[in-house]
Amino acid sequence: MNSRLIYKNAVDMMVKANLSANLTKLTQSFLRLENQLVTNKTQFQFPVLTSQNNAAGTIFNTEQRLNQQDSFISASWGVFLSNPASNVDTTMVLHSYPNAIAFPTAGTAAAAETIYNSYFQLAVNNDIVLPAWDASRHRLVPQTQSTAAFGAGSPIDQIDLSSDGFYPVEPNLVFIGSKNSVLNLIMPAALAAVETFERITVIFRGVLAQNSTIIT
Repeated sequence: MNSRLIYKNAVDMMVKANLSANLTKLTQSFLRLENQLVTNKTQFQFPVLTSQNNAAGTIFNTEQRLNQQDSFISASWGVFLSNPASNVDTTMVLHSYPNAIAFPTAGTAAAAETIYNSYFQLAVNNDIVLPAWDASRHRLVPQTQSTAAFGAGSPIDQIDLSSDGFYPVEPNLVFIGSKNSVLNLIMPAALAAVETFERITVIFRGVLAQNSTIIT
């Protein structure tokens, strides 16, 4: 039922955005945008398109960006932290809160709580279409939590990534590949400490409209 409603909303949003639902392929999909956390910034920008680089001048190999010829209608939004072993690590675990076991360097777990007192802002072609989305709605501390490193007799954090850390987006957000969409995380203060490759991941789930834009 939810999937059918999401599909219907996606078609309606495409019509409002002057995109043709009859001339394109609609499929369930996702966007995954990532940024490495550092201690000297109070804003982090998340480019949406495959043609845009992040502040480090690259696109992480675990990201899923939007092609310029496509559009995406988001029905839910998730925010997660991770502590990868390198910039190309594909085995990092997504966390819905800063677990002190997963972020063991002194001060990093406590500092990461700043993120949940921050907000996101979305601009499209320099027009702010979403002024403030509070990050606190994505903070989830599970009932079962790890108390020691993996393999030391402790359970791992309980998390269901089909729902945990995600929040419905209503009205739906529409990302159009032919437009410049930029998501910003705006923080009240810079992080006091971070892990070497610590990363924040934003995941949008919804409907992908392939070949729905005109590139000029």
